[in-house]
Amino acid sequence: MKRLALLAFAAACAPHGTAPTPTARHTLVAIFAHPDDETFVSPALAHYARAGNRVYVIIATDGRKGASQRFGVPAGDSLAAIRAGEARCSARQLGAQPTILLGFEDAGLAVLSPWPGEPLDRMSKLIDSTLHVLRPDAVITWGPEGGYGHQDHRLVGDVVTQVFQSGSVPAGTRLYYGGYPSDRAAAAQRAFGQRVYPTDAALLTTRITYDAEDRAAARRALSCHRSQESDEEMTRTFGVFEQLWNGEVAFQQWRGGPTTSKFF
Repeated sequence: MKRLALLAFAAACAPHGTAPTPTARHTLVAIFAHPDDETFVSPALAHYARAGNRVYVIIATDGRKGASQRFGVPAGDSLAAIRAGEARCSARQLGAQPTILLGFEDAGLAVLSPWPGEPLDRMSKLIDSTLHVLRPDAVITWGPEGGYGHQDHRLVGDVVTQVFQSGSVPAGTRLYYGGYPSDRAAAAQRAFGQRVYPTDAALLTTRITYDAEDRAAARRALSCHRSQESDEEMTRTFGVFEQLWNGEVAFQQWRGGPTTSKFF
């Protein structure tokens, strides 16, 4: 079964079922909880994809519970299928490889039966196997605050960190958490309607600057997620993102790292 899972992931990671091109310089992997979470760091993903690197987005849950009255599709299988398509659309707009969807139930990661953490144990094995197939140079995920505190965000980031601290990740792979310094988090909080948790600016030692092309790709990627927001809401959300980014996407390196403007 594990071998079949690895083969399935290898096929999913390659466009049109072919092996990834050997000419790309590096591999960057972003692991998030929901379809649309990648939009929080999207200019950085677009920047690295445009430079000729392989960029993958792994989405842990199916987003089936993210229903909005405006969109009119109830929570369930139909919405999960729509959100999977939106995730693939976003990856295309960012220049990333086809999205890898792990398919865990939205808001179903924290359970007490059959034992606490059972879905998280399954997730850790899938993420571990996938990272061994992709062999990334760097991985991005949610930090312990989950951006704005969402429990799925926090749990997915915890599982990715668990895989790293187990020592099973290929040697040399670096792990990063997206973060926002306190002044930007405070400003975004008022507009976003959620509590955006800050990260000490001294810890945000990796700052990825982006240009107009990366910004445009990020805006197109956000537009893919039409089940979540109207055009007007997307414009407002992107304005909040730009407040958070301020021309650069900031990251904290797991276990610390030098001040730098690049992942690799």
